[in-house]
Amino acid sequence: MPTLYLDMPSGVAGDMLLAALLACGGDRERLERDLLALDCGPIRIHVKPVMAGPLSAFQVDVDAEQEPRWIQPPASMRSKPETRNPKPETHHQHRPYAAIRDRLARAPLPPLVIERAQRCFRLLAEAEAAVHGVDPETVEFHEVGSIDAIADVIGTCLLLDQLGIDRVVAGPIVPGHGTVQCAHGRMPVPVPAVAEMLKRSGAPVRLLGSDTGELTTPTGCALVCGLADAFIGSADPASGRVIASGSGAGHKTIPGLVNAVRCLILDTIEAAPTAVVIEANLDDMTGEDLAIAAQRLLELGALDVWLTPVLMKKGRPGHVLSVLACPEDRSRLAEAMLLHTSTLGVRWHETGRRILPRTTGETMVQGERIRLKTATLPDGSLRSKPESDDIASAAAKLGLSTAQVRVAMDLG
Repeated sequence: MPTLYLDMPSGVAGDMLLAALLACGGDRERLERDLLALDCGPIRIHVKPVMAGPLSAFQVDVDAEQEPRWIQPPASMRSKPETRNPKPETHHQHRPYAAIRDRLARAPLPPLVIERAQRCFRLLAEAEAAVHGVDPETVEFHEVGSIDAIADVIGTCLLLDQLGIDRVVAGPIVPGHGTVQCAHGRMPVPVPAVAEMLKRSGAPVRLLGSDTGELTTPTGCALVCGLADAFIGSADPASGRVIASGSGAGHKTIPGLVNAVRCLILDTIEAAPTAVVIEANLDDMTGEDLAIAAQRLLELGALDVWLTPVLMKKGRPGHVLSVLACPEDRSRLAEAMLLHTSTLGVRWHETGRRILPRTTGETMVQGERIRLKTATLPDGSLRSKPESDDIASAAAKLGLSTAQVRVAMDLG
């Protein structure tokens, strides 16, 4: 169970986190290839080694065309509805949250990558909505709506998937002190959206007395608060053996501070992690509605959702809806079950889990990409499993059966 620890002594920005994960062993070329799934043109990731004070680090520049408009879906997806923004997009860095969310939901990316990125964008949208007194569905991002900032968020989630990270633990966030010029004018640090995200996530904060300006950007804050499963100071947040480390440098010099984010990847050796199973008995929902509720719970961050047919009181056929969740998500997902199903109550219990270390990769069959998930078994051997959706897609494009595609993979 690889765990990522984030050390942010001088704040965090999206490009700094992206650089640190590349320094930990992330594959830049694969990242650029996967970002093409957003269907907004090539996004180039330029990486160079630098010195952040006495610290060797990577620095990243994202080179992306800023003109793609996300109000309409690409031609290949026009048959699918997309949430429309009530106002036309008039600036290349001014994009509606709903359009980013809808485009990401359709992207052919691993489900965990999409879920993590959606969590970050949703957190930021809810914070912006609270600050401006509007509905999150109508929020329009300014700086965070630029293609390079979007690439920072989705790129970070792609690198977590590349590196097989199952859990993220973060140290305290340093927002900085002073003022910063942004799309809304000169604002105090932390800017209102960052302050709102810190409040909502309960992230620990370390304040500095000197006038440093902005150290933690809205993109960086959304990534850390959206991805962190625990913060330093919680009970036994992480322990293990360091198997990789890397630092990502920012682009400005801050007197008295080393402007870099450090990432440590731990091979976790603590006792098996716990999870929570939340359940409800249902005998008055249709199969269609049960399927919709199960999908909604997965989108909200459930680790797994399943239905078990049972015989209930008065001889009625019914189902037990079960949700596997992280302990910190119990209350939120229990509320979602009450909202999206007909149950009048839910129950829960803690359970142990053991998770095999796993990584993701890919192989090619006659030019078609097949994603692979490889698990390390207790005896050290490896077991790979292709993504079934990729097998089906390749079979359809190549005019083969799924069995023939699997045979071709074995021969390759």
